[in-house]
Amino acid sequence: MLGGTERLLWLLLLSLLLPSPSAWGHGGQARPREGTEEAGSAGAWLAFQGLRERLRAAGALSRHYWARFSCRVWPQDCGEDEEASARSPGWSLTLLGQQYLDILSTWSCSFWDCCDRGDCRIINNFTGLEADLRVRLHGQHLARELVLTAVRGCLEMPRPDKALALSFHGWSGTGKNFVARMLAENLYQDGLRSNCVKMFISTLHFPHLKNVDLYEEELTDQIRKMQERCRQTLFILDEAEKLHPGLLEALRPHLERQAPSNHRAESKRTIFLFLSGFGHSRLVKEKLIDLFIPFLPLEFRHVRLCARDAFLSQDLLYTEEALDEIARMMVYIPKEEQLFSSQGCKSISQRISYVLPEG
Repeated sequence: MLGGTERLLWLLLLSLLLPSPSAWGHGGQARPREGTEEAGSAGAWLAFQGLRERLRAAGALSRHYWARFSCRVWPQDCGEDEEASARSPGWSLTLLGQQYLDILSTWSCSFWDCCDRGDCRIINNFTGLEADLRVRLHGQHLARELVLTAVRGCLEMPRPDKALALSFHGWSGTGKNFVARMLAENLYQDGLRSNCVKMFISTLHFPHLKNVDLYEEELTDQIRKMQERCRQTLFILDEAEKLHPGLLEALRPHLERQAPSNHRAESKRTIFLFLSGFGHSRLVKEKLIDLFIPFLPLEFRHVRLCARDAFLSQDLLYTEEALDEIARMMVYIPKEEQLFSSQGCKSISQRISYVLPEG
């Protein structure tokens, strides 16, 4: 564990998170008038008193808070005494205290690798997720509400007894993969590159029917190892409708409800995202999929918003005429009414070059 000097530095850092002395009051003393020598001396004295109060408050931080922080950031150095203190029965952080601990742990891990499991790079930024779903996802009000509610509920549940399984359905280009990436980016600091996130693409990872038995073994082994390494895991299965029934069956034990574990053990949380959905499998019949989330067809106005976002993501200027022109490049159905884009917003970013001025 850390020595005295290092601990003092961290306590000083923690003191910056404490309220300012002005928020605590000054014992009812009258403030001297501004602009006087007395005010300058009093101001310096109050600043000194404020610093002393902050250091005193930092020095009085609960041993439980320090134990939890140090075991979160340096688990390899977490001794039995610290771990016992961090997990002592009958004591738990308040929700606000847990949020501060998560923020501080995430901040410290941005400077160095503080664990080999990837756990301390879990951020669960629900505010950012809500903003992304509201601002960047177009035409999907149902998916926006259902995804946010389901994911937040799962990850904030004290002791979940089941993995969260969500099935995304809808046309190509309507945002299924986009939302999956949003989840990874807002739940993990490293996004899709996190050691706690794994994406499987059925045609890429499981291409040959003759190797299904081998794929089943590899799939379950990877899930097991990730769950051992991370307290919170995200598995994304793209083109789920093309998965062999044997592979879906191999997932069943991971989606079933689990018996309550030791109340002192840290709960594991797992999310499975099935993109494009699947038909009549046992997972559906046994009600192991928690939510079937529809992604609606996109209209002309939604395609324009996708075009605008594509310009902004490349730091390019655009005109309303350019957005209209790109949106008109898409094919709309039914043929007579032309209400919905047959490809959603797919390939929009590649079409920008057609409307940029030459040279």
